[in-house]
Amino acid sequence: MKLKVEHTTLFEYDAPIYETLTEVRLQPGENPTIPQQVLSFELKVDPTANFFQYTDFYGNTVHYFNLLQSHKRVEIKSIAVVDTTSEHCYPGEENEIMLYEFLNESKYIHFDPQIQKFAAEFQSLINDPYKLSEKVCRTINSTFVYEPGVTDVHSTTAVVMTLGRGVCQDFAHIMIATCRYLGIPARYVSGYYYGGATREQFDMASHAWCEIYCGAEIGWAAFDPTHDTLFVDERYIRIGAGRDYSDVTLVRGTYKGNVKERLKVIVRVSAVA
Repeated sequence: MKLKVEHTTLFEYDAPIYETLTEVRLQPGENPTIPQQVLSFELKVDPTANFFQYTDFYGNTVHYFNLLQSHKRVEIKSIAVVDTTSEHCYPGEENEIMLYEFLNESKYIHFDPQIQKFAAEFQSLINDPYKLSEKVCRTINSTFVYEPGVTDVHSTTAVVMTLGRGVCQDFAHIMIATCRYLGIPARYVSGYYYGGATREQFDMASHAWCEIYCGAEIGWAAFDPTHDTLFVDERYIRIGAGRDYSDVTLVRGTYKGNVKERLKVIVRVSAVA
Protein backbone atom coordinates (compact mmCIF):
# COMPACT_ATOMS: atom_id res chain seq x y z
CA MET A 1 0.00 0.00 0.00
CA LYS A 2 1.36 3.42 -0.96
CA LEU A 3 0.50 6.08 1.63
CA LYS A 4 1.09 9.82 1.80
CA VAL A 5 1.43 11.66 5.11
CA GLU A 6 1.14 15.44 5.41
CA HIS A 7 1.95 16.65 8.93
CA THR A 8 1.72 20.35 9.83
CA THR A 9 2.62 21.76 13.24
CA LEU A 10 1.88 25.44 13.88
CA PHE A 11 3.11 27.38 16.93
CA GLU A 12 1.67 30.87 17.44
CA TYR A 13 2.65 33.37 20.16
CA ASP A 14 0.96 36.52 21.47
CA ALA A 15 4.28 38.41 21.39
CA PRO A 16 7.62 37.93 19.60
CA ILE A 17 9.96 35.15 20.77
CA TYR A 18 13.57 34.50 19.83
CA GLU A 19 16.35 31.92 19.98
CA THR A 20 14.12 28.98 19.10
CA LEU A 21 15.66 25.50 19.13
CA THR A 22 13.39 22.77 17.77
CA GLU A 23 13.93 19.10 17.00
CA VAL A 24 11.56 16.87 15.07
CA ARG A 25 11.20 13.16 14.52
CA LEU A 26 9.00 13.16 11.42
CA GLN A 27 10.92 11.09 8.88
CA PRO A 28 9.69 7.49 8.58
CA GLY A 29 12.46 5.03 9.26
CA GLU A 30 13.17 1.33 9.09
CA ASN A 31 10.31 -0.87 10.26
CA PRO A 32 11.54 -4.10 11.90
CA THR A 33 8.07 -5.69 11.94
CA ILE A 34 6.30 -4.59 8.73
CA PRO A 35 8.57 -3.66 5.77
CA GLN A 36 8.19 -0.09 4.55
CA GLN A 37 10.05 1.87 1.89
CA VAL A 38 10.26 5.66 2.08
CA LEU A 39 9.76 6.87 -1.49
CA SER A 40 10.10 10.56 -0.67
CA PHE A 41 10.40 12.88 2.32
CA GLU A 42 10.28 16.68 2.47
CA LEU A 43 10.63 18.94 5.51
CA LYS A 44 9.99 22.69 5.56
CA VAL A 45 9.89 25.39 8.22
CA ASP A 46 8.57 28.96 8.15
CA PRO A 47 10.46 31.22 8.99
CA THR A 48 13.08 29.57 6.83
CA ALA A 49 15.94 27.82 8.64
CA ASN A 50 18.67 25.30 7.89
CA PHE A 51 18.02 21.77 9.11
CA PHE A 52 20.67 19.61 10.74
CA GLN A 53 20.35 15.87 11.26
CA TYR A 54 21.51 13.07 13.55
CA THR A 55 20.49 9.54 14.56
CA ASP A 56 19.53 9.11 18.21
CA PHE A 57 20.37 6.21 20.54
CA TYR A 58 17.32 4.21 19.40
CA GLY A 59 18.06 4.62 15.69
CA ASN A 60 15.49 7.34 15.00
CA THR A 61 16.24 10.11 12.51
CA VAL A 62 16.17 13.54 14.17
CA HIS A 63 16.16 16.91 12.38
CA TYR A 64 16.73 20.13 14.29
CA PHE A 65 16.94 23.85 13.54
CA ASN A 66 17.54 27.22 15.20
CA LEU A 67 15.68 30.50 14.68
CA LEU A 68 17.65 33.40 16.15
CA GLN A 69 15.56 36.27 14.81
CA SER A 70 12.36 37.35 16.60
CA HIS A 71 9.13 35.79 15.32
CA LYS A 72 5.50 35.22 16.39
CA ARG A 73 4.80 31.95 14.59
CA VAL A 74 6.61 28.80 13.51
CA GLU A 75 5.14 26.40 10.97
CA ILE A 76 6.75 22.99 10.43
CA LYS A 77 5.49 20.83 7.59
CA SER A 78 6.59 17.37 6.53
CA ILE A 79 5.38 15.34 3.55
CA ALA A 80 6.29 11.68 3.19
CA VAL A 81 5.28 9.00 0.71
CA VAL A 82 5.78 5.47 2.00
CA ASP A 83 5.22 2.06 0.43
CA THR A 84 4.10 -0.53 2.99
CA THR A 85 3.27 -4.21 2.81
CA SER A 86 1.41 -6.73 4.96
CA GLU A 87 4.41 -9.06 5.05
CA HIS A 88 5.92 -9.56 8.51
CA CYS A 89 9.65 -9.49 9.25
CA TYR A 90 11.26 -12.01 11.56
CA PRO A 91 14.66 -10.51 12.38
CA GLY A 92 15.55 -13.05 15.09
CA GLU A 93 17.82 -12.34 18.03
CA GLU A 94 18.21 -8.81 19.39
CA ASN A 95 21.17 -7.18 21.12
CA GLU A 96 20.88 -7.94 24.85
CA ILE A 97 21.89 -4.42 25.85
CA MET A 98 19.09 -2.92 23.75
CA LEU A 99 16.61 -5.41 25.15
CA TYR A 100 17.54 -4.28 28.66
CA GLU A 101 16.55 -0.73 27.68
CA PHE A 102 13.00 -1.96 27.14
CA LEU A 103 12.59 -3.96 30.36
CA ASN A 104 12.52 -1.22 32.99
CA GLU A 105 10.39 1.65 34.17
CA SER A 106 10.78 4.93 32.28
CA LYS A 107 9.45 8.48 32.40
CA TYR A 108 5.78 7.65 31.76
CA ILE A 109 5.82 3.91 32.43
CA HIS A 110 5.73 2.80 36.07
CA PHE A 111 5.22 -0.56 37.77
CA ASP A 112 2.61 0.85 40.15
CA PRO A 113 0.28 -1.47 42.14
CA GLN A 114 -2.50 -1.20 39.57
CA ILE A 115 -0.17 -2.34 36.79
CA GLN A 116 1.06 -5.21 38.95
CA LYS A 117 -2.51 -6.35 39.62
CA PHE A 118 -3.44 -6.04 35.95
CA ALA A 119 -0.33 -7.96 34.87
CA ALA A 120 -1.13 -10.84 37.23
CA GLU A 121 -4.06 -11.77 34.95
CA PHE A 122 -1.59 -12.83 32.26
CA GLN A 123 1.03 -14.62 34.37
CA SER A 124 -0.03 -18.05 33.10
CA LEU A 125 1.12 -17.13 29.55
CA ILE A 126 4.58 -15.96 30.62
CA ASN A 127 6.29 -18.71 28.59
CA ASP A 128 4.57 -17.67 25.36
CA PRO A 129 5.28 -13.94 24.90
CA TYR A 130 3.33 -13.71 21.64
CA LYS A 131 0.09 -15.17 23.04
CA LEU A 132 0.54 -13.13 26.20
CA SER A 133 0.98 -9.92 24.18
CA GLU A 134 -2.09 -10.67 22.08
CA LYS A 135 -4.20 -11.25 25.18
CA VAL A 136 -2.94 -8.08 26.89
CA CYS A 137 -3.67 -6.10 23.73
CA ARG A 138 -7.18 -7.53 23.41
CA THR A 139 -7.95 -6.91 27.09
CA ILE A 140 -6.87 -3.26 26.94
CA ASN A 141 -8.86 -2.71 23.75
CA SER A 142 -12.03 -4.21 25.24
CA THR A 143 -11.88 -2.74 28.74
CA PHE A 144 -10.38 0.74 28.38
CA VAL A 145 -12.42 3.58 26.86
CA TYR A 146 -10.99 5.74 24.09
CA GLU A 147 -11.68 9.34 25.12
CA PRO A 148 -9.57 12.29 23.95
CA GLY A 149 -9.04 15.11 26.42
CA VAL A 150 -9.10 13.18 29.70
CA THR A 151 -5.32 12.73 29.67
CA ASP A 152 -2.42 14.72 28.25
CA VAL A 153 1.02 13.91 26.87
CA HIS A 154 2.46 13.86 30.40
CA SER A 155 0.01 11.32 31.87
CA THR A 156 1.68 8.30 33.47
CA THR A 157 0.40 4.73 33.52
CA ALA A 158 -0.89 5.27 37.06
CA VAL A 159 -3.15 8.09 35.88
CA VAL A 160 -4.50 6.06 32.95
CA MET A 161 -5.15 2.98 35.09
CA THR A 162 -7.14 5.09 37.54
CA LEU A 163 -9.21 6.72 34.80
CA GLY A 164 -9.73 3.58 32.73
CA ARG A 165 -9.71 5.74 29.62
CA GLY A 166 -7.39 7.74 27.41
CA VAL A 167 -5.93 7.76 23.89
CA CYS A 168 -3.48 5.69 21.82
CA GLN A 169 -0.41 6.94 23.70
CA ASP A 170 -1.96 5.90 27.02
CA PHE A 171 -3.01 2.44 25.83
CA ALA A 172 0.45 1.77 24.39
CA HIS A 173 2.02 2.79 27.72
CA ILE A 174 -0.28 0.43 29.64
CA MET A 175 0.54 -2.51 27.39
CA ILE A 176 4.27 -1.79 27.56
CA ALA A 177 4.21 -1.49 31.37
CA THR A 178 2.34 -4.79 31.68
CA CYS A 179 4.74 -6.70 29.44
CA ARG A 180 7.85 -5.19 31.02
CA TYR A 181 6.63 -5.97 34.53
CA LEU A 182 6.30 -9.60 33.42
CA GLY A 183 9.87 -9.57 32.10
CA ILE A 184 9.09 -9.17 28.39
CA PRO A 185 10.91 -6.37 26.49
CA ALA A 186 8.50 -3.81 25.03
CA ARG A 187 8.98 -0.50 23.25
CA TYR A 188 6.82 2.48 22.29
CA VAL A 189 6.28 3.32 18.60
CA SER A 190 5.30 6.66 17.06
CA GLY A 191 3.86 6.89 13.56
CA TYR A 192 0.66 7.19 11.58
CA TYR A 193 -2.40 5.09 10.80
CA TYR A 194 -4.45 5.13 7.59
CA GLY A 195 -8.10 4.87 8.55
CA GLY A 196 -9.76 4.62 5.12
CA ALA A 197 -10.57 6.36 1.87
CA THR A 198 -13.29 8.81 2.92
CA ARG A 199 -12.60 12.28 4.28
CA GLU A 200 -14.12 11.36 7.64
CA GLN A 201 -11.66 8.50 8.03
CA PHE A 202 -8.48 10.51 7.53
CA ASP A 203 -6.47 10.34 10.73
CA MET A 204 -6.06 13.91 11.92
CA ALA A 205 -3.33 13.09 14.41
CA SER A 206 -0.25 10.94 14.74
CA HIS A 207 -0.66 7.46 16.19
CA ALA A 208 1.10 5.27 18.75
CA TRP A 209 1.36 1.53 19.29
CA CYS A 210 3.92 -0.90 20.71
CA GLU A 211 6.34 -3.63 19.76
CA ILE A 212 6.96 -6.65 21.97
CA TYR A 213 10.03 -8.88 21.76
CA CYS A 214 8.75 -12.44 21.53
CA GLY A 215 12.05 -14.31 21.40
CA ALA A 216 14.59 -15.11 18.70
CA GLU A 217 12.17 -17.20 16.63
CA ILE A 218 9.63 -14.42 16.20
CA GLY A 219 11.59 -11.28 17.04
CA TRP A 220 9.65 -8.05 17.51
CA ALA A 221 5.88 -8.20 17.00
CA ALA A 222 3.76 -5.06 16.69
CA PHE A 223 0.41 -4.63 18.47
CA ASP A 224 -2.08 -1.77 18.55
CA PRO A 225 -4.36 -1.81 21.62
CA THR A 226 -6.31 1.21 20.33
CA HIS A 227 -7.88 -0.40 17.25
CA ASP A 228 -9.87 -3.60 17.51
CA THR A 229 -7.87 -5.22 14.70
CA LEU A 230 -5.07 -5.42 17.35
CA PHE A 231 -2.28 -6.25 14.89
CA VAL A 232 -0.17 -3.73 12.97
CA ASP A 233 -0.32 -4.14 9.18
CA GLU A 234 0.22 -2.20 5.95
CA ARG A 235 -2.02 0.67 7.14
CA TYR A 236 0.65 1.80 9.61
CA ILE A 237 3.63 4.06 8.94
CA ARG A 238 6.40 3.79 11.52
CA ILE A 239 8.44 6.88 12.46
CA GLY A 240 10.51 5.44 15.28
CA ALA A 241 10.59 3.80 18.70
CA GLY A 242 11.86 4.32 22.24
CA ARG A 243 11.17 3.53 25.88
CA ASP A 244 8.02 5.67 25.93
CA TYR A 245 6.50 8.81 24.40
CA SER A 246 9.32 11.03 25.67
CA ASP A 247 11.86 9.26 23.43
CA VAL A 248 9.90 9.69 20.19
CA THR A 249 8.03 12.98 20.60
CA LEU A 250 7.48 14.10 17.02
CA VAL A 251 8.02 17.84 17.60
CA ARG A 252 9.52 19.60 20.62
CA GLY A 253 11.64 22.62 21.35
CA THR A 254 12.51 25.60 23.51
CA TYR A 255 12.49 29.35 23.04
CA LYS A 256 13.21 32.60 24.87
CA GLY A 257 10.27 34.83 25.69
CA ASN A 258 7.52 35.25 28.29
CA VAL A 259 4.49 34.63 26.07
CA LYS A 260 1.43 32.45 25.64
CA GLU A 261 1.80 29.65 23.09
CA ARG A 262 -0.94 28.21 20.88
CA LEU A 263 -0.36 24.86 19.18
CA LYS A 264 -2.21 23.45 16.20
CA VAL A 265 -1.43 20.10 14.57
CA ILE A 266 -2.96 18.87 11.32
CA VAL A 267 -2.26 15.38 10.01
CA ARG A 268 -3.63 13.86 6.84
CA VAL A 269 -2.93 10.28 5.80
CA SER A 270 -4.16 9.29 2.35
CA ALA A 271 -3.70 6.47 -0.14
CA VAL A 272 -1.73 7.15 -3.31
CA ALA A 273 -2.88 5.49 -6.50
